[in-house]
Amino acid sequence: MTAPTLIRRASWVLSMDPAVGDLADCDVLIEDGIIAAVGPDLGGYGRLAPADAEIIDGTDRIVMPGFIDTHRHLWQTALRNLAADWTLSQYLVGVLGTMAPAYHPEDVYAGNLLGALEALDHGITTILDWSHCALGSPEHVDAAICALERSGIRAVFAYGNGAAIWIDRASSADWSQLRRLREHGSYGAGRITLAAALRGPDFGTVDVAVEDWRAARELGLPISVHIGVAGFADRPVSALAGRGLLGPDTTYVHCSRLHDDELQMIADTGGAASVAAEVEMHMGHGYPPTGRLLAVGIRPSLSIDVCTGIGGDMFTAMRTTLAMQRALDNDRVIRAGGAPQHLELTARDVLEFATIQGARTLGLADRAGSVTPGKDADLVLLRTDQLNMLPVNNPVASVALAANTCNIDVVMVGGTVLKRRGELTGADLAEVRKLAEASRDRLIAAVPGAALGGAWQPSADW
Repeated sequence: MTAPTLIRRASWVLSMDPAVGDLADCDVLIEDGIIAAVGPDLGGYGRLAPADAEIIDGTDRIVMPGFIDTHRHLWQTALRNLAADWTLSQYLVGVLGTMAPAYHPEDVYAGNLLGALEALDHGITTILDWSHCALGSPEHVDAAICALERSGIRAVFAYGNGAAIWIDRASSADWSQLRRLREHGSYGAGRITLAAALRGPDFGTVDVAVEDWRAARELGLPISVHIGVAGFADRPVSALAGRGLLGPDTTYVHCSRLHDDELQMIADTGGAASVAAEVEMHMGHGYPPTGRLLAVGIRPSLSIDVCTGIGGDMFTAMRTTLAMQRALDNDRVIRAGGAPQHLELTARDVLEFATIQGARTLGLADRAGSVTPGKDADLVLLRTDQLNMLPVNNPVASVALAANTCNIDVVMVGGTVLKRRGELTGADLAEVRKLAEASRDRLIAAVPGAALGGAWQPSADW
């Protein structure tokens, strides 16, 4: 049992739950890590909050659900911005083909810990860790999970084998480590759950995909797969459909180069999608498919993907997604000889993508993604008394289009406060920095030709 917490008189609560709504001058009561009530004056005479509740002042604050990142390769975080000027093919050679084989378990731990704490610092309370640097070693796997546990973040650990299988398309994956984790029994209903991260036809043969899907479904785990990327495969979703592999247990990441009928196949079989708009445009995946997904009835979630090339915050992801799709929509009207009369995609849409839709994508909508009584208290408080937010005329747009990481005041996961007054709590940042820099230095030294400062340009021939 933990002491109750009362967030008192928040300027706004953006619940992302239509049944709760957007509420001004509102309280949120948390008991045993669960949202107990949302409404005005919960701590007043005769109301719900007990006398011993910890009070968090919500004055000049927006309370909202924590952001949810549905696809990020945390193990690479210590290689931050190393691939800022690389194409996707150069990334595959430089990171998966060259750097990954040099990783020790302590490198995975350093990257995962740094990345998870960065996410929390940025208001991301749930993340899918797409982990494909295991090198077949239980020590690498355990290091990744240990870092997630230590950080305090809610995580889906999506195991994707070692990076070597991405270089040899016909090689079979080894799912023994995921099977070991599944049989361990600790990763199911707790703060860390499991998923299978599969290559799919873009990066493996269709026969290999059949093996991988069978293994994931035998384990009863959700699936995440990169697909429709940079033209690496011709009609990959159609190929999966031909083998009867599409289903509601699968999240399709990127989807940039898929044909419209393939997106319809995903929709018809109940699949989910994760868009990483900034990386998709930078690295040559193709245009983010946000509008095309919406056209077939799929509301996407958002993800960062890799901090080897870009930053790691959801504010930028929302703005990039919104601006890119609006540009495409407006351009279509202009090219037809008209002028845009209204905007299809809204600020609320992208805020939903970054919160409740992320929870739905990860199968966690009963626990996270909205400020709803009965859900876990995964919450963020944003300061509105800073210059970039003043005055608040539209709180949803304030979050989606004006806020940045400097506005994040409080972050909690399951009612546990992990950031307070703008500072992470309980994290030894000096130690994290030391681990990350030592890992970075060792990896650079271990790879011939690797260098800092932007000079290293790997081959694109993979």
